[in-house]
Amino acid sequence: MQTEIFLVLLVLAFSVFLFITEILRSDIVALLTLLLLGWLKLISPAQAFSGLSSNAVVSIIGVMIISYGIDRSGVMNRITSPVVRLAGASEKRMTAVISVCVGLISGFMQNIGSTALFLPAVMRISRKMEVSASRFLMPMGFSAIQGGTLTLVGSGPLLILNDLLKQGKQPPYSLFSVTPVGLALLTGGIMYFLIFGERILPRRKSGREEPSSQQRLIETWQLPSIIYSCRIPEGSSLIAKTREEAALWTLYGLNLLAMREADEVTYSPWRFTRFAAGQELAFLGEKSQFESFVKAYGLEPV
Repeated sequence: MQTEIFLVLLVLAFSVFLFITEILRSDIVALLTLLLLGWLKLISPAQAFSGLSSNAVVSIIGVMIISYGIDRSGVMNRITSPVVRLAGASEKRMTAVISVCVGLISGFMQNIGSTALFLPAVMRISRKMEVSASRFLMPMGFSAIQGGTLTLVGSGPLLILNDLLKQGKQPPYSLFSVTPVGLALLTGGIMYFLIFGERILPRRKSGREEPSSQQRLIETWQLPSIIYSCRIPEGSSLIAKTREEAALWTLYGLNLLAMREADEVTYSPWRFTRFAAGQELAFLGEKSQFESFVKAYGLEPV
């Protein structure tokens, strides 16, 4: 085996190892691989950075930035609540509405981002309806994948293919050239789950659930607890932050137990859920720490 081939396979194995173990972020692994290939003189410096001149690469980077901006702005939080209310208490209607919305959003942003936006609401509704969350999450996940084929923006492979067509002096696709095929795929996927979902989607097992170890511990030792609550007013610096960004535990030693928004209560909110004006929060912790947290972010005790 030639030395160059051996080095390329070694770099490939090293990169795959880093991607699987997630020791480093994926973007850092990609840049590290780029630098390794150049440092080992397997490719020239110009070839190493030539990928950044590709329209496909720049477009994918742009989509990631736009997706992150949409998530941080909180605009999608105002969209998900009316959508969930529109779905009502019907399981099939909920599946259809959520799948359509996630599929359409995936056409213009990353699949993971569009799915994550609806995840807290779907989990909350599944608990209220006493339906296994998998019956909503599986159709939602497939709709996000199929929705990515609605436009060139939502599909990385299509962007790369379009760039290759340009390099080969072939007529490239327009932004909505793939939309008819994408609509057919998305519609077919949604209809499949609506028709056959009753048989193929998992159900929660019936019967009384056994108490968890934490519940048994609380009942055995009669542990006392005091819950403190507060409301987020307009203009608070807590708005649009997550639990980690607000340093709830690391700085104040507080545990976020529940979040009330309008008439909906979310218990143990997802770690990436962002705070918004008007929400009521319930915390477990020391009173002095809670008061410091309320004062730091300009909150209103309830």
